Amino acid sequence: MSELDLIFNRKKKEESIKEEDKKPEIEQKVEEKKEESKPEGIKAQSNVEEIMRKFIEKDPKIGIWSYPAYLLLQYLYNTIPGFKMSKTAKEALERGLKEMYPDLFQIAEKVAKESGKI
Repeated sequence: MSELDLIFNRKKKEESIKEEDKKPEIEQKVEEKKEESKPEGIKAQSNVEEIMRKFIEKDPKIGIWSYPAYLLLQYLYNTIPGFKMSKTAKEALERGLKEMYPDLFQIAEKVAKESGKI
């Protein structure tokens, strides 16, 4: 289960573990945060920001496995002079994530800007 799934209490269909002692440490922290007296929206956003800040100093490289994307990028790289594969992949990934998770992407941009990364 990804950390985003844990934050929003989503569970994969095939996972049915409900015992408290088997929960990952991060899920327990999320549940503890929910018990605080802040309004629900503020708690969720501050918890997301806190988790994202843990990763801000790590290397931001992402690996993907996609034959269609690989083939398309290789074609463009080999047919367009000066084509930047990683720049295009970055823009496509960010555009897709912004569309799929607009609220989380906005928080991620805020955290990155505050940390001087963008």
